[in-house]
Amino acid sequence: MITTKDDYKIYLAADAKAMEVDNNTFKGRLKGHITNPRWRFIKKLRKVEYYKNSPALISKLLYAWYFIWYKRSGVKLGYSIPPNVCGKGLGLPHYGTIVISKYAKIGDYVKIHVCVNIGAHNGNNAPTVGNHCYFGPGAKIFGGIKLGNNVQIGANAVVNKSFEEDNIVLAGIPAKIVKHIEERK
Repeated sequence: MITTKDDYKIYLAADAKAMEVDNNTFKGRLKGHITNPRWRFIKKLRKVEYYKNSPALISKLLYAWYFIWYKRSGVKLGYSIPPNVCGKGLGLPHYGTIVISKYAKIGDYVKIHVCVNIGAHNGNNAPTVGNHCYFGPGAKIFGGIKLGNNVQIGANAVVNKSFEEDNIVLAGIPAKIVKHIEERK
């Protein structure tokens, strides 16, 4: 969760790396801002998180301002990604529908493709996802399930039960383990 300016910078640097945006030079930042609306969305999401979690009065006003632009950008791109749900290093390779429950908890360095739904079941019973996970196009994950670290979910898979084991590939309807992969270094 982003609570300080340093946290904000760490999250933004990790997100830039995941989105393959050069955030270290003015030219790279300008190019990323102009040519990549997915990157602009992530920057707005992180600003909203920063100001939402800050106790200062001016932060509440800035939160309201950024929240409007973040929501507009999300509608244009088809994203419904609530603040304070995704860890650092969020990768969004494509435009298109991505719906995530506000009760979900998603780890660091996660890549989410188009038409992914990470939803709650019966209120706030939502998934908890580990670090370094990959969601293929059309993947559906719902309910109070837990996924381990370095879990790859294949295209159009439906995950409706927990897989707390690390370094696995899930596929199918309902999803099952189809492969074990090497541990991420």
